[in-house]
Amino acid sequence: MVSPYDETTPTIDNPTQGLQEKLDASTYGNAQKFPPTPADASRIRGYEFYERLFLGNHFDAFNIKIDDPQFSRAYSRLRYVAVNFAGLVSKVVADMLFGETVSAKVEEGDQEFIDALWHENHLDTQLFESALTNSFMGDDLFKLRSGERNPGDNKITAIIEEITPVIYFPKIDGFNVRAEPKEKILAWTFKIADAVYLRQEIHKPGLIENKVFKMEGEKIKNEVDIGILGLDLQPVQLTGVDFSLVNHVVNWKTGNRHFGISDYFDLETIFYAINNRMTAVDNILDKHSDPILMVPPGILDDDGKVKKKALGVIELGEGETGKPEYIVWDASLENAFKEIEKLVEFMYMIGEVSPDVLGLGEGVSDSGRALKFKLMRTIAKVSRKKLYYDQALKNVLYKAQVFAQANGLVVGGRWLEGEPVVPEIVWNDGLPIDAHEQIEDEVAMVDAGLKSKKAAIMALNQVDEDTAEEMLKEADDEAKLEMPVMTARPNFPGQKPMPGKPNPKNVK
Repeated sequence: MVSPYDETTPTIDNPTQGLQEKLDASTYGNAQKFPPTPADASRIRGYEFYERLFLGNHFDAFNIKIDDPQFSRAYSRLRYVAVNFAGLVSKVVADMLFGETVSAKVEEGDQEFIDALWHENHLDTQLFESALTNSFMGDDLFKLRSGERNPGDNKITAIIEEITPVIYFPKIDGFNVRAEPKEKILAWTFKIADAVYLRQEIHKPGLIENKVFKMEGEKIKNEVDIGILGLDLQPVQLTGVDFSLVNHVVNWKTGNRHFGISDYFDLETIFYAINNRMTAVDNILDKHSDPILMVPPGILDDDGKVKKKALGVIELGEGETGKPEYIVWDASLENAFKEIEKLVEFMYMIGEVSPDVLGLGEGVSDSGRALKFKLMRTIAKVSRKKLYYDQALKNVLYKAQVFAQANGLVVGGRWLEGEPVVPEIVWNDGLPIDAHEQIEDEVAMVDAGLKSKKAAIMALNQVDEDTAEEMLKEADDEAKLEMPVMTARPNFPGQKPMPGKPNPKNVK
């Protein structure tokens, strides 16, 4: 039985099992139900649970996760208090990852085409949203396709779009979960009238198979004509490239699993404990905020003329004396608040979120360097995520170039000139810039001969080489200007010399 005042927290099942993936991965091809395997069903339930935590719907999240009917009955009588640390964790890491501009650069490739891919597909916004999804779900996807960016404009272009991992069912090699799946199946159900259907996009190197099945509960029945979708869609679409158009990026993972791990994976019970304790304290304080009045005997009429409950009073018994007074409860909640404080401390520690990143640290950092030391674990967490996103972005942008060139697609009004190139991703650390400290560092490097003035200008002002050269030339020109220095009032012919000054030769 789960009580809102229990000191312990329930055990929550692991929503994803890495080893189970190996056992079930090869069964998808013969699946007769949807989701196809127990591991997939568990993963989808985990996504739903974590998304509710992220959105702050903690009661619903734990209600569907904890297998105990007493949970909903116990909390249905209380006002449930949810402290959404889950959303806080995800927003912090997303802000540090993509809150500042990230860019892709190539030295020998078509930089303007790369920029067009980035801006036309609004990758700045998509990446921020992806970082949120990846944080709470543990997985995210980017899909390449061709089509009209704005329906009706009749301009077919290359589109990069982030899609939910809830519809992702790859055929994983059970002997090598790290390997790129040969089939990446996107599958979801939809309704037409009262009938339920399953839509599948089976992505393989070079082609996409489109299928629709009639569903009966969780069972997959017969395949139906894809014309039921009302779309201009062929059963098989050739992509013109030798790779899949679906790209999977994980939050983080271990080597024995294909799917990623949520940032909430080891914080679930802490979230539950904090909410549990806050709910108990809130309801206790609310219950005792309206004290009962105790009065001497004889004041109240027991014949029904006075409603005791309405007045909120208690009458003393026969032989007891006392003046009218309120009964108040001594709320000894010090231990409860100490527990909450400790739980929050554990949440910061295990979640690798420094209070300083929220402005809750002690004192004020003297410099950007000092702040980085305080945020060491949070920065390390964000850097861990960058490892996966850096590789994913390189793959997506390179494949987008190949895909566009193979299918003659125009992006931002231009064709790809030259061969596709793997770009370099330029990251920022997501921290406020200490301009004074940055200038001191750059000046020190220039004075030590470790850096040129032009390179320092490029770093300080975030400009390209041509702009830096213009800025450097302008500074040099200003330095060459010789301005006259007036040290004393000038003397002119016929003017008396200034007091205390030697008499110039030309003054008589």
